[in-house]
Amino acid sequence: MGFGDVKLAFLMGLILGPLKVIFAFYLAFLTGAFVGVILILAKKKKFGEQIPFGPFLTGATVIALFWGEEIIRWLTAHLF
Repeated sequence: MGFGDVKLAFLMGLILGPLKVIFAFYLAFLTGAFVGVILILAKKKKFGEQIPFGPFLTGATVIALFWGEEIIRWLTAHLF
């Protein structure tokens, strides 16, 4: 994560609030890791190369903003 990602994360916290921002971070890290593994397996990237994290943060923010409460409610009902 670069400093731009940190600034974006601060803005995410202001927009989403504490519960949704935790969900958004988790979603961003999960999708970023998934895409990273796919790129390594497809030999598009080598292990240790960087990929931009901002798009994952932005996508997770949009998902958390519009559907975060429903997803969190579903997860807590089915997992806990």
